Amino acid sequence: MVSTIDPSGISSAGKTSSLMKSFITFGISSLLILISLATFLITVEWQEFRRASAAHQSTVKLKLLLLYAEKLSRERGPTNAILGNADTDDGSLRETLKLARTETDDAYARLCATLRCSTLSNNLTSELKQLALELEQERETIDTLANIPLQERGNERISAQIERMVGFISTIRPLITTLSNDVITSSPAISLLITEARLAATLREYAGQLGSALTPSLSFKRERTFKEQLKLERLKGHIEELHMRLSAHLAVGTLPPEIANAKAKMEEEYFEDAHAYLASIETSSNLETLPSPDTFYKIYVPLMNSIVTLRDALLAEAEASTIKAKEDSLLALSVVSILMLVFLGLTIKKLRIIHQQVVVPMMQASHALKAIGAGNFQEITHSNNLPEEIAEVMEGINTLNRQINARIGLEQERDELVKTLTLQSSTDFLTGLKNRRGFYETANIEYARAQRHACESCIMIIDIDHFKAVNDTYGHSAGDWALTFIGGILKDNSRIHDISARHGGEEFICMLGNSNLEEGCMFAEKIRTLIQAAMVNIGPDLTPIKLTVSIGITSTQSQHPPLDLLIEQADRALYMAKNLGRNRVQRFDHTALAATAQYSLL
Repeated sequence: MVSTIDPSGISSAGKTSSLMKSFITFGISSLLILISLATFLITVEWQEFRRASAAHQSTVKLKLLLLYAEKLSRERGPTNAILGNADTDDGSLRETLKLARTETDDAYARLCATLRCSTLSNNLTSELKQLALELEQERETIDTLANIPLQERGNERISAQIERMVGFISTIRPLITTLSNDVITSSPAISLLITEARLAATLREYAGQLGSALTPSLSFKRERTFKEQLKLERLKGHIEELHMRLSAHLAVGTLPPEIANAKAKMEEEYFEDAHAYLASIETSSNLETLPSPDTFYKIYVPLMNSIVTLRDALLAEAEASTIKAKEDSLLALSVVSILMLVFLGLTIKKLRIIHQQVVVPMMQASHALKAIGAGNFQEITHSNNLPEEIAEVMEGINTLNRQINARIGLEQERDELVKTLTLQSSTDFLTGLKNRRGFYETANIEYARAQRHACESCIMIIDIDHFKAVNDTYGHSAGDWALTFIGGILKDNSRIHDISARHGGEEFICMLGNSNLEEGCMFAEKIRTLIQAAMVNIGPDLTPIKLTVSIGITSTQSQHPPLDLLIEQADRALYMAKNLGRNRVQRFDHTALAATAQYSLL
């Protein structure tokens, strides 16, 4: 049979040529450069996508947190009204307060759902949970205070309660700053929008505090104290400062229509109408004409909504910007990934064409010449697109190979015959086990391995009891049947790393690898029991008989003496087993250096 060398395997046969080495180096270098470039570009786009995603998520969280702060601030309106209301049974006012609290709780629930308050334990969620608990306690205090007459509530208690409600916003303000910084860090492009939205949110809060500051004086229809007037002036100063800063920010560039309209509405409704309303209250000389906290709340709070509208327009623009950035980065990531994959595929295809049309033909021609000098007489398969001269050389080499192939076949048959003879020389023809020579060849190798790895081994010698009587009574063919049976028992029960052999005559020898003396004795007893229990077939015309064996066994323990000494110890133990009555397992006594300790039989 003619064997062939496939062109695709030429580069791996023998020493790789310098041409193939150069091609492999070029191909690997090109692919590594391309893969590195692709990895860099994809990583850059992926990081941009992650930043855009983080900016979008942080913007959503900031929007919900500002909404929660607004609802909490808005809840002060009906709270102030009910605290300053003389009618403790005003059902409509209580219903308004209940609705405001529900809106605050809904805003908190949406915020917690986004922040996963139930699973996260960071400072942000911890502070929000603590704030919610404190808010619930303050609501209970407000309800208790609203149920007693106005005069008993007193100016101080109402003022203190209003201050505590205002204080909740101070707790939220650091959280807003944290989320704002997260957004700005992830997407500096929308930092201006986020700053403007925070200014609008802060403006709404100070506008609300301005209304809350008027509640005590409106509740009791009295003139404001110096402290209250000072607080009003300070709040108006903050509002004016925020108005100027917000106007300066919004004056940069062209505003989107939604933001421009919201700004114009805020200027009209709050900085004109609301300020005019506040001025009328502050300059009123008739205290009896002052509006009640409920009336003030119903007129003033809607005018502040224009600030919230501007804030929401700014946040919507920021969120839309993060969504667009996220979509753009995802598109860029997809385009870069596809282009890199296409470019990588084209490069691999081009390298394959170079390999098939340039490298392989050159390698075939080189390999054909080297094969003759190296005595490689295998037929070489080549492609049809080889140059004519190289194809003629290849065909000449193949003709010579076919002539020599017969000789190679004969040499292979000779090698197989040698292997067979070698196997037969180390195998007992009757039992199929190793013979004495085969045992010593294999056992010496395994014993040396056991010494290197400090593994304990056992040597076991088995002798058929009264075997001569079997031969004398039934004939030598019956003895051969008995020997074959014993060999089968050893084959079927030996482990893969055990070595079993016919030692000579009716004697067998086993080397049990990685076994101590106790384990070896258990194995020997198993072999003895199986033989004793069996009816041994000694020929087609003869009645099966019973056989027993005597077994001597020893182990290397920790000393690993020479193998010949171990075999001698097992032989001495076998001799003792014979003297003690046969049909037994006898271990070699390492302590007394005499086989006197008997292994208990089952």
